[in-house]
Amino acid sequence: MIEVDVTSTIRSKVDRKLIETAVRTALGRLKASVSVVVIGDQRMRSLNRDALGHDYVTDVLSFDHGDSPEGRVFEIIVCAPHAAREAKRYGVPEKQEVARYVIHGCLHCVGHDDHSESDRAAMWKLQEKHVRKLFGASYRQPN
Repeated sequence: MIEVDVTSTIRSKVDRKLIETAVRTALGRLKASVSVVVIGDQRMRSLNRDALGHDYVTDVLSFDHGDSPEGRVFEIIVCAPHAAREAKRYGVPEKQEVARYVIHGCLHCVGHDDHSESDRAAMWKLQEKHVRKLFGASYRQPN
């Protein structure tokens, strides 16, 4: 069973149901507790700097906090303004871009990586498979 908690620190409306479904789509039958936090640019830049030493806004951060009696404990942090900019840039709906970030973060938590070109391509293929499954006929391929 996957338990999902979605919180937001931004003023815009967040589609909690879509985020929960994205987590469940990416993680399948894994037993896990997942916290998804939707934040703005300033907070994301600060977290990215503190966690990874990168002083810029990024799309998503993911943390695997290990095992608990309830299963794995994951934290996914998504930058909504970044998703909005990238959605416009790539010609996809903003909700789809947010879901893509959530799925991407979940994949990192279960061991997928995107540091090499081959790993990046494999992870992108799996990520997009999940995004297509989630959005069905309304899926839009990024430009």
